[in-house]
Amino acid sequence: MAYKLDLVNKKILYELDKNARISDSQLAKKVNRSREAVRNRIKKLQDDGIILNFITSINPSKVGCMFFKMYFQLANIPEEREKFYEYFKQLPGLYWFGGNDGVWDFHAAFYAKDVEEFNKLKNKVFTDFRHIIIKRDVGVLINTRQYVKKYLLDHNTEFLEPTMFGDKIEHNKIDDLDKRLLSALFQNARASLVYLSQKLGCSVDIIRNKMKRMHELGIIMQYRIAIDYTKLGYEMFKAFVYFHNLSELDEKKLFQYAKQNNKIVYLIRQLSAWDVELEIMAKSYEEFNEIINDIRHKFAEDIRNYEFALMRDDIWSFENFKLLV
Repeated sequence: MAYKLDLVNKKILYELDKNARISDSQLAKKVNRSREAVRNRIKKLQDDGIILNFITSINPSKVGCMFFKMYFQLANIPEEREKFYEYFKQLPGLYWFGGNDGVWDFHAAFYAKDVEEFNKLKNKVFTDFRHIIIKRDVGVLINTRQYVKKYLLDHNTEFLEPTMFGDKIEHNKIDDLDKRLLSALFQNARASLVYLSQKLGCSVDIIRNKMKRMHELGIIMQYRIAIDYTKLGYEMFKAFVYFHNLSELDEKKLFQYAKQNNKIVYLIRQLSAWDVELEIMAKSYEEFNEIINDIRHKFAEDIRNYEFALMRDDIWSFENFKLLV
C-alpha cells in the first residue's frame, strides 16, 4: 500500500525539491506550521524512507565537460549483469545510471573532456562486457530540462521554468576547495555553513562566497531532494521519442507542454537515433499511456514513433568529479 502524504507533507517535499537549503523558518511560513513541527515532519519523512537524500545538482558543462549517454540490452545472465552494474559504479565520469524494463535494460550518463576521452571509455566497456551485451547505442547530450517534482501536489498552477544542464560548454576554473565543497554538498545539500566550514577547514564566509560564485556560474544548478517515489505509489517511465522534424516553433510548444504537465520530470534533447527523452512519473502504465497518447495527439504531425522503458533504478553518482576537472 502506498505511503499516505497529507497536504502539509506534500508541500514540504515540493518546497524542498525547489530548494533543499531553504531554512526551517522559511519552510514553516510556506506550510503554515511551526519550525519544530517542520523539523519533526522532515525527520519522519527521512525515517520512513521517503526522503532518501538532499542532493546538489551539479553541471559539469560549466567546467568544460561534455555529456554522453550509453544504452544496453543485456543477456539474461544474472551474475554477469550484477558484475556489469558494479563495474559501472566505478567508472570515471559516471554522472547517473538506471536499470530498466523495456526497450533498454540499462543506460547511463557520463561527462568527459571531449569525444576522444569518452570514446576510449566506451570502447573499454564494449570490450570488457561483449559477452553479455546484446544491443548497444550511444548519444551526445544537447541539454536537459529538469522540472521540480510537481507530481507531489494534487493541483499546482505554478509553472516554474526548468533547471537546465548540459547545453553550452564553459571553462570556468575551480580549485581544490571548490571540488571538496561540491563533493560535500553532493552528499548533503542541506548541510549547514558551520558544518561545511568545519569539515573543509575554512571560514563560513569563504564557504558562503564559494557557493554563491558556483551558483552564479551555473556549476551548482539546484539543491533538491531524492525521494523513494515507489513508496508513494509512483513509477518512473522513460519515453524515447522519434520526431519527423521539430521546427523551432514545435520545440517551443513541446517545452511549454512539459512545463505545464505535472507528471513530466525531465525532458532530454540529444543527438541519437531518437530526438527526445521524456521521464514521466505515473501511478500505472495506464496513466503513463494516457500522457503519451495526449502528447501524440498534440504533436500528431511531428511524432514518428516512440519506445519506452520502466525505470527500476535511478542512481546519481558524482564521486569521481574531482578526478576529471
